Amino acid sequence: MSNYEKLYKRYLYKKDELSFTKEQVIEKVVKKFKAKEFSKTEVLDLVNDDQLEYDKIFKCLLIDNSQVLSSIFSREEKRYHQEELIDNQNNPLDSKKVKKSEWSYNKLLLDEQEGRLIDIFLESKDGKYISEFIVRDRCEKVTSYLNALIVGALIERGDAEYPASTENDYFQYYLDNLNENGFLE
Repeated sequence: MSNYEKLYKRYLYKKDELSFTKEQVIEKVVKKFKAKEFSKTEVLDLVNDDQLEYDKIFKCLLIDNSQVLSSIFSREEKRYHQEELIDNQNNPLDSKKVKKSEWSYNKLLLDEQEGRLIDIFLESKDGKYISEFIVRDRCEKVTSYLNALIVGALIERGDAEYPASTENDYFQYYLDNLNENGFLE
């Protein structure tokens, strides 16, 4: 029996406990990562995002607690942030070339690139469950946790873009995330 068959059996046993409403997801993310809410209007490029429908984005969260960030970024992610920090120091943002109205947005981008901030954008097409999400910038731990929280409801409602099959790579990723985040215990 493969590892995915074992995880699938545990998933089937826990399936009824793995479908979370948008409020439950937010509560868990806020508690686990000390996330805070902010306005989507602060992210100027979000309106053009091809993954989310702007008018369906109901919540934006940020993680900026330095202790939390230090504990959730992988070694590789920290290395990437350090490279970005050095690059940004060598090529600083010129305040004379940035519109005043875009300064805070540019600061947000720098904070993401340099590992001082993670932004989470949540979309709900039905008003009850999360249909899609984005995590910016590079944090597999947060992405994994959100995937574990959100995909169960999509599968239960028949809105998942893939079958609940151990042969499917996306479903395997979901099973891995459930397991890694303790939802199958």
